[in-house]
Amino acid sequence: MSLTQQPSDDDLGTPAPAAPRFERVTRTSTRTEWPALSSDARLIAYVSDGGDDRIVPQIWVQQIEGSALQLTDGDREYSDVSFSPNDTHILFTRRDDSGSNVYEIPTLGGEIRLVQRAATNARFSPDGQWLASLPHDGRGIRIAARGGAGFRTVAPDLIEVVSMTWRPDSGAVLVQARPDPGVEIEWWVVPIDGTARMTSRLMQRLREARMFVLPMAPAWIDDALVFSAVMTQGICLYRQRVVPATLEPIGPPEELTLGGESSLHPAVGGGRIAFVSRQTDANLWSISLDPDSGIASGPLKRLTRGAGIVGYLSLSRDRRTLAYFSVRRGTGDVYLRDLETATERVLVAGPGGPKSYPAISPDGRRVAFGQQMGGERTARPIFIAEPSEGTWRTLGDDCGGRPRQWVDERLLIMERYSRLNSIALIDTETAEQRELLRSDEWSLKNPRLSPDGRWIAFDGMRPGGTVNVYVAAFRTDAIAESEWISVERSASHPFWSADGGLLYYTPMGASTAYRSLIRARRFSSESASPAGEPITVYATGELVMPAYLPGTAPIATADQIICALGDYRGDIWLMDL
Repeated sequence: MSLTQQPSDDDLGTPAPAAPRFERVTRTSTRTEWPALSSDARLIAYVSDGGDDRIVPQIWVQQIEGSALQLTDGDREYSDVSFSPNDTHILFTRRDDSGSNVYEIPTLGGEIRLVQRAATNARFSPDGQWLASLPHDGRGIRIAARGGAGFRTVAPDLIEVVSMTWRPDSGAVLVQARPDPGVEIEWWVVPIDGTARMTSRLMQRLREARMFVLPMAPAWIDDALVFSAVMTQGICLYRQRVVPATLEPIGPPEELTLGGESSLHPAVGGGRIAFVSRQTDANLWSISLDPDSGIASGPLKRLTRGAGIVGYLSLSRDRRTLAYFSVRRGTGDVYLRDLETATERVLVAGPGGPKSYPAISPDGRRVAFGQQMGGERTARPIFIAEPSEGTWRTLGDDCGGRPRQWVDERLLIMERYSRLNSIALIDTETAEQRELLRSDEWSLKNPRLSPDGRWIAFDGMRPGGTVNVYVAAFRTDAIAESEWISVERSASHPFWSADGGLLYYTPMGASTAYRSLIRARRFSSESASPAGEPITVYATGELVMPAYLPGTAPIATADQIICALGDYRGDIWLMDL
């Protein structure tokens, strides 16, 4: 754990602020998330596997410097932990076969009570009078009386609401959301009395400074927000003083932790900040495949080294050149790796700034990629580069989506973003687009075309529901929902074997955030029907796939599966400012 380096005294002799003091709370190096502090900072609750990778993470509570008490059990996913204002109960979200619902349990253990169905991220107001939560469809914010019975929706025009926290005066909530799909996500102050929402575009200012705020709830402490954000040095905690009513920033953000480990999930109680500090060793690894059975065998082999996010794997048709994205140089780059010689180079052709979302053409001559743009409006440009020539061109300043896979040397499959994601084709000569897969009820992601080009596999999920893997016969015009063929429920990230005879995917397990298993179904290319029972291809140990990050689907050659895997274990720390 590193402390921030404080500035020296200024010319007037004003003493520099004291450095934060850190205290380690847990010492098991587990997969730990969602810390919550009691109002006096004497108790902390969190979700953890207790140091045993075989155990489904549960909710624990412990006294600071005391032993931990396990509150829950069973094969369920727990998240969004928080204390009631009087510290007698703990609120949490539990996901099961019925979806995500809000529950509460006495702080020292007891009977679990359902508080609200089809909701997440519930928080009591500081005065204890109100309960706020987020609905499954991500539209607006639910406000209910203390007991949770009945609710009204405020700011129903806000969509993709991903996090929420109360303002200290209990009169408003702060959410990350968009007013429409064409606007970048922003922090909004939403009064619970139904009066107009407001924003100072603080997140936009941070993006323009190359600081990207993570989609998790910030914490209020006095007149400041504490949040996790990505910078070139890693994922750190920052404190930004603001005018609470309007979010107008007061001065620049202050870095509270340094890189080396990721600082996540800030929570405040008793004037202290709790957060998770965890490793960030995410890299590409390969697993050898038996050419006859398609089952993995032998140890993992490391392909890359360095900390940070890695993903968006794309292969040329000859399965020799791998294009992928990594932030190991600090800013975000596209890499081209020769799988036969194990040599690689950075794609330099293209506009200045970070490059991401790569897709390599079948013959390996061209790479489509995108950039994360600043500004209020969401712009998703696509660029086409020819690495061997060192040339590039802009396909469109805002194509509405990101490249995923080439169909041939002209057509490109793209993932298009709106309230519900869809999948489209874009002509790389004319920039003309056409719908490929779309639904009014399902959000569609992770498209993968079969090696022979006859079938497309993809994820489908209703808001608040369970993600499923589907296939459909591929053609270059719209594919109706009635033509989708279900492959596996509670699974995601499909990818094909080199010969197209197996469709691999990753079962969800007890956590939606991580995957530790690869399975496959035999596939009849004539009928597009999975044949026989699922085959277990590979089970990981300490390293897991971060499914919560986009672009982490593995990819297969004739003799190996290449995965983005990381060690996401960590511990909880306390900070006194």
